[in-house]
Amino acid sequence: MPWLNKRKVGQPNKVDKQENINRRNKKWQKYYGDKRWKQLREWQIRTHPLCQDCLFEGRSVPAEEVHHKIVFSWFTTEEDRMKALLCPENLICLCKKCHLERHKNLHKPDNFEQTEEYKKIHNMTYIE
Repeated sequence: MPWLNKRKVGQPNKVDKQENINRRNKKWQKYYGDKRWKQLREWQIRTHPLCQDCLFEGRSVPAEEVHHKIVFSWFTTEEDRMKALLCPENLICLCKKCHLERHKNLHKPDNFEQTEEYKKIHNMTYIE
């Protein structure tokens, strides 16, 4: 029967994957679409035009992306998320390869709210 879908049971198809990506993108669009974020991102790339991880290893590779060292989505309140999103000290410029590598090794620490990283962002003054 050629019309049957031949994918394995429990394996998402391309449409399911794209719907998940779209749903995730809509959730974070208000942050990444924020005018202040876009301006900060541009400023960060202009200020640090080379990938910081590559520089550390002695290579000069153009930075293409801005990475949040402390993931803003780990915060539970809107105010703390915006602080983490817009904090220049929380950003690092990376090439695509290094950015993907950092995300591979990313995990939320246990008791995140007790970490120094959390406290630093949480105790910042937020200016709109």
